[in-house]
Amino acid sequence: MRNLRWLVMGMGVAAAAAVVPVARGESLAGLEDKLTGTGRIGTYTPHASIAPATEAGVPATGRDPAPAIAANSDRASAAGELPAGVSEREVRPTDDAVASCRVEIARRRQVAPAKVHASTVLVRFKIDKTGRVHDAEALSAPDTDLEVAACAKRVLSEWVFTKRSRDNIVVERTYRFSQRL
Repeated sequence: MRNLRWLVMGMGVAAAAAVVPVARGESLAGLEDKLTGTGRIGTYTPHASIAPATEAGVPATGRDPAPAIAANSDRASAAGELPAGVSEREVRPTDDAVASCRVEIARRRQVAPAKVHASTVLVRFKIDKTGRVHDAEALSAPDTDLEVAACAKRVLSEWVFTKRSRDNIVVERTYRFSQRL
């Protein structure tokens, strides 16, 4: 009796194993060819054609010229200087990173950078002993798109300065965007 039970169970498992691959093969038939047939996921069709540059001074490479930005630290303190322990030479590289925010937002929206309003952004951030930036915030952004101000805050939050002897140095910096692009 015991052997008969094992025999019936074995035949049932064998029958199930024989049926399952056939059913799987039929439902997924041709899927491998569809997945690897073209090697492409989709087709990109641009929304607008890209015209060559026509203005003088604009390179015809199709790339945007570097956006101009002037940084002014007149809000860092009453005397118009950066706080002790931070030099203009250290903070100046952030200018280009913040300037790229206007272009980043324009690309995301698929418009020309000149159509993204950017005048000035006042950003405050803290530099800790390791050089990492904490608590970055855009304090004011008159005549500036809020996405540009948020981008400036994000860019500065990711910035790392050199290590310092003091902790939590507070820096306020005004970034002025050039109106000509």
